[in-house]
Amino acid sequence: MSAATGPLRVPPGKTVVPELPVEFTPRPLLRARLDEAGDGQVVVVSAPAGSGKTLLLADWVRSPGSPETAWVSLDSDDNDPRRLWSAVLSALRALPSTSEATRLEELAALAAMQQDKFLEELADALDTLDPPARIVLDDVHELTGREVLRDLTRLVRRRPAGVRLVLASRTDPPISIPRLRLEGRLHELRADVLRFALDDTARLLEAAGLHLTATQVAVLHARTDGWAAGLRLAALALRNTDDAAAFLTSFSGDERSVAEYLTVEILDGLSADTQEFLRVASVCSPLPAPLAAELSARADADRKLDDLSRETPLVERTSPGVYRIHPLLRSYLVADLGRQRPELYRHLQAVAARWWLREQVPVHALRHGERAGDPHLVAQLVHASGMALFLGGDLGPLRRALAAVGTDARMADPWLALTAAITHLEARALPAAAAELQNARRAWPEAPGPDLGALRASAELLATTQGLGGGSFLLAPDDGQGTQPALEALLHASRGTAEFGNPNGVDVALARTELGRALELASALDLAYLEVQSLYILAMVDAVQGDLRGMKEAAEQAMAAAARRGRHPSGWSAGPAGLLAYADLLGGRPAAAAARSDEALSTWDLLPPEAAYTLHVVHGAARADQGQRPDGLAEMRAARAEFGDVPVAPFTLAGLAVLEHRVALTSGNGGAAAEVAAWLGPRTGLTGETLLLKAWTEAAAGRLEAARTIAAGVLKPDVPILLPYTVVEAQLIEAEAALQAGDQESGRAALDAALAEAETIGVARPFALAGPCTQKILSSRAQLNRNGPFATQVAAARAAVRSDVAVPLSEREMAVLALLPSLLSAREIATEFTVSVNTVKSHIRSIYAKLGVSTRRDAVLHAQDRGLVP
Repeated sequence: MSAATGPLRVPPGKTVVPELPVEFTPRPLLRARLDEAGDGQVVVVSAPAGSGKTLLLADWVRSPGSPETAWVSLDSDDNDPRRLWSAVLSALRALPSTSEATRLEELAALAAMQQDKFLEELADALDTLDPPARIVLDDVHELTGREVLRDLTRLVRRRPAGVRLVLASRTDPPISIPRLRLEGRLHELRADVLRFALDDTARLLEAAGLHLTATQVAVLHARTDGWAAGLRLAALALRNTDDAAAFLTSFSGDERSVAEYLTVEILDGLSADTQEFLRVASVCSPLPAPLAAELSARADADRKLDDLSRETPLVERTSPGVYRIHPLLRSYLVADLGRQRPELYRHLQAVAARWWLREQVPVHALRHGERAGDPHLVAQLVHASGMALFLGGDLGPLRRALAAVGTDARMADPWLALTAAITHLEARALPAAAAELQNARRAWPEAPGPDLGALRASAELLATTQGLGGGSFLLAPDDGQGTQPALEALLHASRGTAEFGNPNGVDVALARTELGRALELASALDLAYLEVQSLYILAMVDAVQGDLRGMKEAAEQAMAAAARRGRHPSGWSAGPAGLLAYADLLGGRPAAAAARSDEALSTWDLLPPEAAYTLHVVHGAARADQGQRPDGLAEMRAARAEFGDVPVAPFTLAGLAVLEHRVALTSGNGGAAAEVAAWLGPRTGLTGETLLLKAWTEAAAGRLEAARTIAAGVLKPDVPILLPYTVVEAQLIEAEAALQAGDQESGRAALDAALAEAETIGVARPFALAGPCTQKILSSRAQLNRNGPFATQVAAARAAVRSDVAVPLSEREMAVLALLPSLLSAREIATEFTVSVNTVKSHIRSIYAKLGVSTRRDAVLHAQDRGLVP
């Protein structure tokens, strides 16, 4: 997505302090409570809907002598950080004292581009505001995106001196409320404080023109429990009744009963024409005036809504030309319409669906199409916008729509079947994807159009990457001409991705070209999910080529693209985050790798299997590098078991297996190392990596010459190498074996070759885990001040990574160790293995020595800590 070149446009009504209704009841005691906030405190007004938060703050900021106030009314669109901070800056720039502040104008442009250091620069600018101002953010509960919430928390912690932050929300905003309270930086007003007192209730009713007895006021106050919305709705109903006593007798204070009773009473006070208008318009929220006109067949719908918004709180204008019917009233009207006139209800939902489709808002279109209960209409909507939804990342609405059309429709319509297949492939639901692909093949027409051909080509190509090949057909033209732009983008991305499943090896140039074209189209068409995934797969292409620096750059771009949409951490960014954590680990930065993978794993999203596997293995390896080897190895093994046999690129399999194998060996767990080696071999065949695991195993057993011989095979031209640093590891095995054999010249030459190769790709971790003789040479070189960026990186890696290696147990020692937790004596263990008791005692003494313990109990506990026994 291309960056903005200037400030984003902010609707004028978004930064205007709401008007107070004519019958507004001032609450001076609450204004005074707000004024009591101390310097440096954040004001939080937290209470359920209808508690009067907005009106209280609107009255407070208008108080004589109050500081200037920048007001922002939030909505769900503000989960885009660019929109949120653009609105805040627009409100600040509208203040009289800042109208000529050029720094705020510059920041408005930065907010539109969401520059990395924007928030720090905003906080710096707010520090210097003179005079200080308030920033009121109303409806903070609308903010759910992880990035905007993180930014808001950072701003709170930064404490800019020139502003007081005021947050109004239906629930506590996630800004570390307990911590602020503990630090004395929180000034809070909650529902119990906002609840109307008896005298407040009397003033509200008087302002509404009602003259009730003290007893009647007390009854109404008791039955609403001082709930502001209930009181205001009751006042509306009382103005339309001649018998206040009867009203109060039948009135219930329960909020649900209030909603049902009052909406009926209010509707009875409206003209039949207005009731009908509200009833048909209630099927939509938000409610643009042109849509209201189409639903009601009234050309004057905009004027009607504007009149209602000025006459009653039942309708409010949320932005120019867009309205909202009070949720209590709307829920009643929609339910009543569905019960009393179901055919009209379905018709209006269909009208709304088609209107939103014309406006190119497919999510709303599909929602109304489903409510219309018309599978044929939903199918049309999926045909028109399904791929745009998929590539834009709106998979939830698309999946619900595909379920709504039904199995029979998908079996008869190849477009629906292929769309469903692609969504299943994305979720790695392979049996369901295979079934839908088969449906499409059976229903395939004799003369498919270019769009359908491109869709099938994409689905079949993506299926091959998941091991679901088998559909033979003529692929779409290479250029994708004549297809929808979104389908053309998908086709290019599918071709690039399919190269990772190419049995003849990845055609890197072709993959890069196809993915580059997909990225261009994704940016031009605002297909956010495709943009992120194209960048991620381009990062994988760099990794396959051995360009770890290029991999990191592309993955960072993918992360930035996800963050711009408020989708980090999430399933969108998990893959790129895994690559960046992997780069941190190989660079010798285990703390950074652990932190990055931990952040990515913290999302509530269901992560793609290969991303979850990568993140857990890297996280486990990082923990092991920092000294938590048993826990790290346990996490890696559990991740591999969970991953199972999901098809994935050999590069990924080899990279993660190599990490797990090395941690197993450094933990002294030969059985775990053998297990992962046996797992990798059949999945990749003979590669440099499978030879490397064998060489490491021999070296761990002290057979360095055997390890040296096997490692030499890694460098043979006919042995495929999947990982860019495998050659470095093989050279380090050669270096250590030569040095331990007394061949200093060969050992130093191999080490120099490893260093030269590693420097080109930026990998330092292997040197932190090298053998003891190699470590001595590296230390002596450091003492001789052999400096340079890479030498510094290697030194930092050696300091950060725990390099001691646990002494491995032999196969027979492992068998004896497995019986130590039992109550068997040494003689009984000897009988079990048909050996002498002295042999068993010898094994037990060796086990104690290798584990560094002196008792059977300590041996069991230590072995459990290392993951050697359950």
